[in-house]
Amino acid sequence: MKQQINPGVVDLEVKDDNSDLPSPKRRQHRQWGGAFLGLLFGMGGLALGRLGQLYPAFDVFAQFSVQFIFVVFAFSFATFMPKYKALIGVVLFVMMSVAYGAWPIYVSGDVTKGPFPMASGERAIKVAHYNTFVWNNDLAAVTKEIERLDADVVTLIEFDSSKRPVLQSLLRSYPFQYICDDVPYCHLAIVSKHPILAVSAKGLWEGPAFISAQLGGAMQGLTVYGVHTTRFPRSRAQLKQIRAMVRYLESQSGDMIVMGDFNATPFSRITATLEQGTGLSRVTHMPTWPATYGLPLLAIDHVFVSSKIRVLADQQIGNPAGSDHFPIVMTLGYTPK
Repeated sequence: MKQQINPGVVDLEVKDDNSDLPSPKRRQHRQWGGAFLGLLFGMGGLALGRLGQLYPAFDVFAQFSVQFIFVVFAFSFATFMPKYKALIGVVLFVMMSVAYGAWPIYVSGDVTKGPFPMASGERAIKVAHYNTFVWNNDLAAVTKEIERLDADVVTLIEFDSSKRPVLQSLLRSYPFQYICDDVPYCHLAIVSKHPILAVSAKGLWEGPAFISAQLGGAMQGLTVYGVHTTRFPRSRAQLKQIRAMVRYLESQSGDMIVMGDFNATPFSRITATLEQGTGLSRVTHMPTWPATYGLPLLAIDHVFVSSKIRVLADQQIGNPAGSDHFPIVMTLGYTPK
């Protein structure tokens, strides 16, 4: 039987397939919202970091100031894009972070050897600082990297008695050595091509663990320090330690080079307190941690110098050789007394 169609029945209107999609105006609001939130996040992080100057607990945000600056720049730029504002902001942030981590690796290459323009009576001293990492058991790689850097003086951090074989292997290149493994909680060492006249070290005290060596010979009157502070987010403990270190350094005489793992970036209250309290100048700026994936993002290893010491060759980073830090090396100019 042929089906009859009731003429009284009117076909329903076909539903538009795009009716569930947000309107162009609504999509535009969402894009602006994502970009605005990213921008607000970056600016908020920077503001909280500055609060660290008043409240030590907020200094943890200052450690990531570079990253917050990248966020602000990326999302500020993204607001001018016609589409995909939030996505563009995220992509730009990632690109800048990768470039920041690749920068020290790109500019380092072979260790700078000179010759350097020297003032009358001035001598060049190449210094290196290396956090070898407490769990790093590749002693052969550590030894090889120290020899490759070929610095005149090297401070070694997270370097306990288990790493003593490294010192034995370095004796020919570095006949002057001091390891403070007999001092509680002092896992540091110094190796030098210049004679060491006097040494000191502290581990368990109100300040950070440190080791020092007063040099003789061509570097008469110069003292080199290796320092290791506690890490963030223990910002209050960090500040207490660095203030104690400032008081100690103020009681010492002569020119000095203070190197170490400060667990603090150039924007931190920690590094600023050391500079302002002692008159020393920070001459490092490159990110050195983490080395795990070959892309450092935080500049927490530093060198501070007295006013009479100048930079002859800028900071470079070396090979981590199993550590979670990249070692740093640079050449300074010093006029012995």
